[in-house]
Amino acid sequence: MNQREQFWTDYYGKLSGHTEHWLDYSNERVQAQTFGVVFAAMGPAANRRCLDVGCGYGQLARALRSMGSSDVVGIDVTSAFIERLRASEPQGRWEVGSLSDESFCKSLGRFDLVTLVEVLQYVPVEATLRAAWQLLEPGGRVLAVVPNRECPIVGRAMARFDGSYLPPTVAELIGIGGQLGGASWGIQGMFFGEDQVIAPYRVSPWTQRPDFHEPPNRLVFAAVKPS
Repeated sequence: MNQREQFWTDYYGKLSGHTEHWLDYSNERVQAQTFGVVFAAMGPAANRRCLDVGCGYGQLARALRSMGSSDVVGIDVTSAFIERLRASEPQGRWEVGSLSDESFCKSLGRFDLVTLVEVLQYVPVEATLRAAWQLLEPGGRVLAVVPNRECPIVGRAMARFDGSYLPPTVAELIGIGGQLGGASWGIQGMFFGEDQVIAPYRVSPWTQRPDFHEPPNRLVFAAVKPS
């Protein structure tokens, strides 16, 4: 485990006992809408093998199982999360590990859907997405939600964590999408709305050529492997 990964393992280990289960978000409404964006982007879950990278408290993994996935694996580098999930959800498969570990990746098997929600800001973006891509069956989908480095709010978080927190730019994700060997891919922007009572975010259409008039707070990246 490298120094950056160890930093976040320790950081989230300290947070793992908190009663607030939205971790990377300002409140539970932001997390709920983000999960809604994920559900809309992932396609049908029924009878699909799913891997949730950075599963945390396991909300997304449990939702995928309730939606009829044939198998759901949740992984996280923070052992406290995994130990709790193994105790409370013994019917699931919960593993401590990282996509940076090639032997660990091989032990996971192959999947129809790999989700990385609030993960890419903590890891090497291109290497992690490529590792996720290698785990996909033909026709499978990788789906990530990540803060946008060009957003001023995100910039404050970057300054706080002094190089350990490094989300991608829109251009980086475009470059990665174009190198995934015939993949169908796209990006959405998530913008904080003026009135956040009903829904915190406005979400842009899918595009491969984003021309946002303002920097989105978060980016959604999806790519589908050729069948």
